[in-house]
Amino acid sequence: MPSLDPPQRRLIVLSLGAAVLFAAIFAPIGSVFWTYEYTAEPVEPTTAGLDGWLGWPEKTAVCAGSCTLAPTVRDGGPRVVSNPAYEGANAFDREKTLVVFPNNDHAFYRPNATHYDNGTVRVALTPVSNATALELASTPASALPRGVQRIVREGTVRTGRPLIGTEVWKRTDAVVSYDGSYYRDYVATDRENMNGALFMVRMALFFTGVGLCYWAGRID
Repeated sequence: MPSLDPPQRRLIVLSLGAAVLFAAIFAPIGSVFWTYEYTAEPVEPTTAGLDGWLGWPEKTAVCAGSCTLAPTVRDGGPRVVSNPAYEGANAFDREKTLVVFPNNDHAFYRPNATHYDNGTVRVALTPVSNATALELASTPASALPRGVQRIVREGTVRTGRPLIGTEVWKRTDAVVSYDGSYYRDYVATDRENMNGALFMVRMALFFTGVGLCYWAGRID
């Protein structure tokens, strides 16, 4: 087998060094171009414990403990109450679109209220499916900051900087709807807080690649 001349050896070593440098920079073991990773957590109508997840959004009224009027309406049907009684009933708050009874009833209900001129209100609860409950409790992605929109649109986002606006999602516990799908939360990973082993491997590869490139330049 003929021996390689210096230009050929230089090319081989330089190619090897470049490949190692490429791996150190771009390989999944430690890319230098992203630090934060955000992954959306989907939720579906068949998700176990759905009533627990839908109890958190601001649009949902959770009836437990001191909640009295809603269980009465659920068990006995619609009824007419005074306006003060209506105002004090959390489940029929004007801002609520869904009612959940997490302790003893895993079904979902849509609250309804009809106001009369005599100062009374007819209150009712309409059972709804899990799919409808998700729709009622969810917030469209378009109503949230761009960072949240990007997470639910892409599923997984890797970036060198923290996404702006994601704290709104954490603060409101919103179930976010996007293109017919729903997401209950996201997982954020900060690689700066991860084990330093990956960083050490990347640095070892980096300096190996630099050494090979340096060696290639000295072959003559």
